[in-house]
Amino acid sequence: MSVHQAPPLATRETTCQPILSLAVAREGPATVVVVRGPLDMDTAGLLVDLVDDVMSGQPPPVLVLDLSGVAFFCAAGVTALLAVRRRVTSGGCALVVREPSRITVAVLEMVGLRHEFTTDGPAFPSTSVGS
Repeated sequence: MSVHQAPPLATRETTCQPILSLAVAREGPATVVVVRGPLDMDTAGLLVDLVDDVMSGQPPPVLVLDLSGVAFFCAAGVTALLAVRRRVTSGGCALVVREPSRITVAVLEMVGLRHEFTTDGPAFPSTSVGS
């Protein structure tokens, strides 16, 4: 019996990667990070890295994560959100999640973390429970 191995399939690289858009703005004393697109395994690290950059040097008193434009949110997004909260609070700052998208709220509800973040916005009534 002989064994023949098939050559690896030739794959065409595509440029159709999910696009995550991150923007930083100031609103008074707060720094706002606006997140648009999928927050998944491929992109979650980008958010954490950006927050690390924002927190280096003179951190803002409040960091607002605007999640209204998050189109996909999974376990990697949850992990990133928890990492962001840990970095922000260890820097002595407050974290506010602004207008999380429906998918973000649904996933946080599923994993029992919906009320673990200070939030504002219509999809997620203002709460300030746990940290």
